[in-house]
Order: sequence, then C-alpha cells, then structure tokens
Amino acid sequence: TKGSPSEKQQPSAESQDELGQDDESPEKALTKVSAGRLIPMPGGAWAHVSCALWSSEVYESPKDGLVYALEKARSRGAKLKCFGCGRPGATVGCQRANCSYNYHFACAFACGAVFTAKQHILCTKHKSSVKGDLEPNVCVEHMRPFNLAPDGKSAVSSDSNLCYRLGSLVVHSLGRIEQDIDGFHSEQYITPPGYTATRIFWSYQAPKRRTVYVIKVNKEGTRPVFTIVAADASDTPITCKSMFDAYATLIDRVRQRNAFSLGSNFSHLPRIRTKEDKVYGLNAPQFFGFGLEQVRKSLETSPGIAAVAAPLSAESPAYKFCFAHPKKEEIKNLMRKRAAMAAEKALENPSGSARTEGMTAVDKSGGSGRITRALVRRADEEVQGGGRTSSGKGGRDLNDAKVETAIQAKYREMKSVPLEDRLVAKRSHIHGWGLFTKKDIRKNQMIIEYMGELLRFPVADRREKEYEQSGVGSCYMFRLDLERIVDATMVGCMARFMNHSCQNNAYAKVITVNTEAGMGQEKKIVVFANRDIKAESEITYDYKFPVEDGSLKCTCGAPNCIGRMN
Repeated sequence: TKGSPSEKQQPSAESQDELGQDDESPEKALTKVSAGRLIPMPGGAWAHVSCALWSSEVYESPKDGLVYALEKARSRGAKLKCFGCGRPGATVGCQRANCSYNYHFACAFACGAVFTAKQHILCTKHKSSVKGDLEPNVCVEHMRPFNLAPDGKSAVSSDSNLCYRLGSLVVHSLGRIEQDIDGFHSEQYITPPGYTATRIFWSYQAPKRRTVYVIKVNKEGTRPVFTIVAADASDTPITCKSMFDAYATLIDRVRQRNAFSLGSNFSHLPRIRTKEDKVYGLNAPQFFGFGLEQVRKSLETSPGIAAVAAPLSAESPAYKFCFAHPKKEEIKNLMRKRAAMAAEKALENPSGSARTEGMTAVDKSGGSGRITRALVRRADEEVQGGGRTSSGKGGRDLNDAKVETAIQAKYREMKSVPLEDRLVAKRSHIHGWGLFTKKDIRKNQMIIEYMGELLRFPVADRREKEYEQSGVGSCYMFRLDLERIVDATMVGCMARFMNHSCQNNAYAKVITVNTEAGMGQEKKIVVFANRDIKAESEITYDYKFPVEDGSLKCTCGAPNCIGRMN
C-alpha cells in the first residue's frame, strides 16, 4: 500500500505521476482527487478551494490574507476547454512559456501534471524541467478560512436580487429601512418592514417532522408586526408585535406536539435545552435572522441605513453598528431633509387656505411672512472693482488697475468651470432648498454670479404686484444699483437658492467686468467666500434686509443667530 502524499517530505515528479496515473485510466484517477469545499464568489457563483488556489491568475496576498483575481480566472476559464476532459472551465494552466495546456484541477492531477511548492503547475510534457520542491499536500483539504478580495468590476447592486442561505434559513428580501419612523429598530437589531425569509424547523402540526416556516415583518402603524406561517398549518399563523413573543409562541406549540429528548445526541426527537445559557441553541433573533452576522452586515449596508443612526427624537434608541457605519454626509443630508420637511409642515395651513387662517398664518411665519420689494437683497454697499478712478489728475491709479485685472482673471476662472461641476441645490435645514458646494473654496474666491432678468424700478414695482396676485411669496430680486434690479424669480440660476445665515460664509459684491463682445463694461452681482469653505458645505450670506413693519423669522440655527433676518 502506498503512503499518502502528506507522509512524503520531498516527493518527486515521478511520485506525483504515480499518484495520478498508477497504471490506471484518468477516469479512475479522478475518483482519488478531492478539490476541497466550495467557497462563494461574487454574483452567486461557487468554486472549489483547490480549483481556485491553483488557477493561473489567482494568488493569496501575504499582507492582508485576501485571495485575488478569482473572478478574472473564472472569466478566462469560461473560454477555454480542458485538455483532459474537453469541457470548458479550465483555469489551471501550465507555467511553461508558450505552453497552451489548460486543465481543471482534478483533470490536471489525473493526467499526470506536477504541482510545485511555489503554486506552479507543469503539464506532462514539461514536468521533467521542474525546479525546486513539489507540493506534498495537493489533494489535502485546506481547513482554514479564505477571504476573497472585493472585485471592482462586480456590481454591488446585483447582491440585492440574491437570496442569503444560512443553514436552514433563507432570506428572500431584506425589506426597506424606514426613514421617518423609529419603531423598526432597537439598539441591537434592525427589523425593517418587508423582510421575508423561510426556515426549516420542527413542525407543530405533525410530530417528529420538520416543515418550512415563512417569516415576515409587516408594518402596522408605526410598529412592526412579526408573522410566522407554517407550510403545513397555514390556517394558524403566529402574529405578534415582538419577535421574542412570536418565537416563544412557536416553541410552545412545538413542545405541545412533540416529545423532546433530554440530552441524547442520537435521538430522532427534538433536543430540549438543559441549561439556560444565552449563547447556546437558537433564540428569537437567530430564528428570524436578525441576530446572524451575514444578515446584520447586509442590513447595515442597505440603502437608507442613515435613518437608524439619526433618531427622530431623543427618546428613540440609536442602533449600535457592528460592521459598517453610514457616512457622515449621508446622515447630514438626511437631517437636512427632515428639518426642511418639518419647517414646511409647520407653515402648512390646516384648512388648506391662508385666508381662512386669519392671523394664525402670520404668527407661524414669525412676522409679516411676506417679503416685498422693499426687502430686496442688497450688495451695493460693498461695490468694488473696475470703473473706480483715482483722485489724481485723471490718470488711473496703479493699485486700482491691479485690482481690476485680478477681478477680471477671477471672473474668467469662475466662468471656465461649469456651474453643475461646482455647485448643487439640495434640501437645507435652514429653509427649503439651499446651495451647496461640491469642491473646496478658498477665501475671497468667486463662488457664483447672481443672474436673472435686468429690470428698472418701475417694472420691478409692476412685477411685485403680479407676483403677489399669483401667490409667489418668495423674493428673488437683487438690487444691482440705484436704477436696476436683477429678478431671478422666473429666469435665473441656482444662486437664488442661497439661504440667509447670521453666521454666513459668503458675501455679495457688485463688480464691473469687460463684456465678451468688447462693448465696454457691465456690472455683475458676484458672491465671494469670506472664509475657506469645505466641500459639501452650504453657501449662506447676509440678506441685509432693512427693518420693515414686521420682522422676518430667521431659522439658520447659528450660535449667534438673532432670530430675524431684518
């Protein structure tokens, strides 16, 4: 009887050949080869451990311990046929230059190929040129974990269409994370509505038999409802508001129908727990799947997971993440959206009409609630730039010329980058929509030009009356000089979404720039940064509204907020 490969310290090429052939046909030699256990691949595919590790492209990094290029080997092997069996999927290739022999792992072993200790394979034609030691444990099962490196080409979204198989539990749908309700998670578990799974467990209908249970999480008001339906007893479902109560009800029914074993490992009856140990046996979160590592990890990376990290109230529990925490920007965007929706809801009229509310609508707005043309945004107090002459004998001051040249260069630089690449309009926690930057902005850098229709004051007066009659309450007028106004109500850019803040990071200034057609100079309203602004920050400035008959409530939330905009 020949010894096993593990008993030989330095086997030769002839010894591996004898193990593979031994005067037998390759078909009989295949029965002696073990490719190892199956490991999962991205996209729902599976691969044997030995087939994966001996593929030509695959390598295991000594730094992080991850297995790389497995998907690349699978893609190449799908186009090649094995020189042993003639079937596609050959990923184990001969390492000799210009050799086109490719095998399956089992076929390579059966055909007499040799395996070296450096993860190289040589076919039968080139095995005589082998250098170094051979691998003694070619067919020995690798009893250690293998972690696959993430493949950048694989679509992450495709995993949402797959089922999770964890022992006798199959998760068919992870459900949807609730964004505006806190009742679907606790500190330990996330229980989203729409969660659906099936589990094989002891039946409470037929004794000594197992059946399939359908597990669902439904929505009833602001709380989850846990449902367990047996395949052989669909007319008696279990419905509870707690998964612990639902599991306890199921166990009681199973115990009433089945006789339990008191500790025998060989009994065909269900085994009863002999000690109250929290980590022993199956519990409610494990039965539903919420306590299993893979399900919990998938839930923590689900869309909208930021909602469980930002509770709606201080009394609501905040979920404690274990595997993946949402990004800060996702949490900030969610909080901005919630604040904007709350502000808009606070201004809603219960009767549906502001006329029937009387003074209630005025009280809600914190003042007159109407921004008229008397509160046109102002910037002419900070007029600078070209067009200002020196006090000398008619000659332009050298410093003014340098300032004008710098402003012209900054303006051309701002216009050279498309607006959508620099800024974006999103929901703001201050009010409605706000203007946010996509890139870092330096101090005194031009941010955006306030554009719209150029109107004279008489036309602006008439426009004001038309807007009031049509129900337009917001003012998007910006005074350019003492004779003209820029109206962005109907025609303009996203600069009109800038909100007021008592702790603003930008200021407006009227500058004079050269026209593109060379027809002289014209005034422009440009917003500058008054300090360094980080990307994803909201652009705010002081509206500089004068005091009218009533105050306009400010909701910027800054530490130095005075509570009004005028």
